[in-house]
Amino acid sequence: MAVNPVHSGQHPYCNHHFCQECMKYNELDTCVDSVFQQITGIAAPEGFGRPFERAFSMFHSGNRQEAKAAAYICSLFLSAILEGYPTAHLHTFVHHIEESIQRFSFNCNMYESIFKEMDSKELTAMSLIQADNRPTTRKCSKEDIFEAFDFYTNR
Repeated sequence: MAVNPVHSGQHPYCNHHFCQECMKYNELDTCVDSVFQQITGIAAPEGFGRPFERAFSMFHSGNRQEAKAAAYICSLFLSAILEGYPTAHLHTFVHHIEESIQRFSFNCNMYESIFKEMDSKELTAMSLIQADNRPTTRKCSKEDIFEAFDFYTNR
């Protein structure tokens, strides 16, 4: 029988006992980054997910790491569709994050408001990951961002 890391056992991709416990010790940031690194094989590039995380934080009163996890999912999605990053890694990351972190929730009625909170300068050089795990920057359009929002909200 599979063990749900939210309730018992050790999280499979971090050295912390249960992500719920990580939140008590303010270590969830390390947990999200550890999951990312274990699945992708690299540390998150400088600025990865930052435009999403900042905007999501404006609309989310929960743990900051819920917004960070959502930001990483959106950025990995853009990496997959724009840079050919392996979708298997994206889906594995989503699966493990969903098992351990409460979901930041928003809907299509909020897309425009969230987008307005995103720094337009950062959108001209969005930090993404190429198919070979090399970091890159790319200009992302409003349509790209809304596609990432759609992926996140509809998964």
